[in-house]
Amino acid sequence: MKTVEFPFGKEKLYLNLQQEAEVFIPAAIPGVPDELAAIRQALAQPIGCERLSTMAQGKASVAIVINDITRPAPTEIMLTALMEELAVAGIGEQQVTVIVALGNHEVATEEELKKMTGIWREKLHIINHDCYDKNTLTYMGKTKRGMPVYVNRYYAEASLKILTGLITPHQSAGFSGGRKSVVPGISGIETLQTHHSFPIRPEEAVMGIIENNVFHEEAVAAARLAGADFILNVIKNYRNEVVAAVAGDLEEAHMHGVSICEKSWVRKFDKAYDVVFVSPGSYPKDIDLHQSQKALAVAEQITKPGGTIVLVAECSHGIGKFGAIMKRAASVDVIIKDFREQGFSADHSSKAYMVARAIKKHRVILVTTGIAPAEVAEMFMEGYTSLDEAAQAALSAYEQPAILCIPYAGECIPVLASTMPAE
Repeated sequence: MKTVEFPFGKEKLYLNLQQEAEVFIPAAIPGVPDELAAIRQALAQPIGCERLSTMAQGKASVAIVINDITRPAPTEIMLTALMEELAVAGIGEQQVTVIVALGNHEVATEEELKKMTGIWREKLHIINHDCYDKNTLTYMGKTKRGMPVYVNRYYAEASLKILTGLITPHQSAGFSGGRKSVVPGISGIETLQTHHSFPIRPEEAVMGIIENNVFHEEAVAAARLAGADFILNVIKNYRNEVVAAVAGDLEEAHMHGVSICEKSWVRKFDKAYDVVFVSPGSYPKDIDLHQSQKALAVAEQITKPGGTIVLVAECSHGIGKFGAIMKRAASVDVIIKDFREQGFSADHSSKAYMVARAIKKHRVILVTTGIAPAEVAEMFMEGYTSLDEAAQAALSAYEQPAILCIPYAGECIPVLASTMPAE
């Protein structure tokens, strides 16, 4: 018997298999011994631009963009290092505004703000971005492809603009981090509606692909329009440990971080699999089905057409806004058709499309304690609270299935050899 451990919220679930199975765990790059020291070192050696303390000389105001709770960066430590660097230039706490890059996610609660920013919650002016409030947005112009760029007013008006974040695989942008702090992080809803719809949004999952990725290119163009003077991003391993920090130019520093990620996360496979068990990789990555869908996209890239995906995700906060779209639709075909015709909407039609896309190609089983099986069924999936029961249901349809387990899909990019360009 083979036993595979899957993160499940803040706990673990164990899959017991009688059959042979492969397990895809990202390369175990060790975490840095001192996160603050690593971040300070990155700030001392910026990539593609001058040092932040030099750049900040004479600036009247500073905007720092931070991740929300669903993207667990070491924000408090990053703010500490940034404030040290700004202090060298004579920038005081009263000159700094910190903006939580929510896109159109739920507003961060006071508890979440304290958890994210620690000692800086009381020292700095920290605000939630609101993509719907036109009074807090500034129009910056259009990209060459015609995307209107609205961003947070505090950011637009700041003399110095700093982006912080986390570089991880992303199903539409290739990798998160860098430019994504602007789009979608602090953008207006009109920008999001264009950026997250076709033809800018990729039709299929594109984890790890940046080259010729219009979704990525438009985010960069928008960030350049809005202004992005300096970025500070970290890279983590699947144990949630920081393995590196990069700082400097919006694109150069980000791409250096991407190259570090690729060493750990990309793995080439010679075949697709009949059954893929996948988990986002612990709380908060599986906080709800909205966030957990990202693991589903990873599985899409390596599951045979008509194969089975078992998504293991606690979803303690339930489904997310897009669930209403799934539940009222007559079929997954209707969801896909509606998104093609209407594009992104505030109730996350894009997320509904991506879930429907997976269901259209595969049998999808969800193991969760946060959503009742009957409600899962309303969204055209099979729901279980037991991983072993879900596995039995998934595997019973096969005599000798090829099985793959990806317990930390948030840090994994499976690539089929047949889809890779010749070297």
